[in-house]
Amino acid sequence: MELFHGTYKTYEFARHFHSVPAIGIVERGSMASYCRKEDHVLPTGTVLLLNAGEVHAPRPTSPDAWGFRVFYFEDSFFDKQSKAFSRDAFHFSKPFVQDASLSEWLLRLHRKFETNSSSLEVESSSLEIFARLLERHTSNVQRPQTSAFEKAKIKRVRDYMDANYGCDISLDDLAKIAQLSPYHLLRSFRSAVGLPPHAYLNQIRIEAGRHLLQLGHSIAEVATATGFVDQSHFTRHFKRIMGVTPGQYLPHSSEHLRTA
Repeated sequence: MELFHGTYKTYEFARHFHSVPAIGIVERGSMASYCRKEDHVLPTGTVLLLNAGEVHAPRPTSPDAWGFRVFYFEDSFFDKQSKAFSRDAFHFSKPFVQDASLSEWLLRLHRKFETNSSSLEVESSSLEIFARLLERHTSNVQRPQTSAFEKAKIKRVRDYMDANYGCDISLDDLAKIAQLSPYHLLRSFRSAVGLPPHAYLNQIRIEAGRHLLQLGHSIAEVATATGFVDQSHFTRHFKRIMGVTPGQYLPHSSEHLRTA
């Protein structure tokens, strides 16, 4: 698990997604976010429930400061919780909900990780929270209505990008892999993934860079390894997606707190 705690005034995130589910709370002020093809205004106390791969983009709604806290849990954690409650999958019904008691519990739990709370206390609080989530804010997984033939083409493109993100990939390269015209590929890819191919490529490059930073590689090394032109190019895209610079993201403590 990773914890994120950010406070902003004018900063706007790029449209992006996370490879693992994210649970968050608007801690102060009011923020807006694009998600599921709509713009949402999220007041203080709003609970963020983002499934893995869900495209979103937080931004301000006024000149006043706004801030939020987020938990990023590994898939294995959700699998364990689902099995504990005899569920096949853990899928959030809505990306943003108003649930005052859940919001308070999440804030308390997030803050507990900033202290030396006992394992029993944290685990007990987590269990109560996930029971509430399962009861009120999850549903059966809804599969997009995409033909198997076209889905297979987009999967080939994604697999290629996942394996070759460090290379200079062109749209023609991807169109040949998909056996689609460049225009058809752009339209189909955006429909299936929620991002155009170039934004998806930046996303997986940043994901790879994040893991390399955790392993102790320098920012310059990571920029080169992930296919960015230089360190400043990597830093700019990293902050647009993660909300912090690579230097701010580097582990500073045993709790691995990220603060902007």
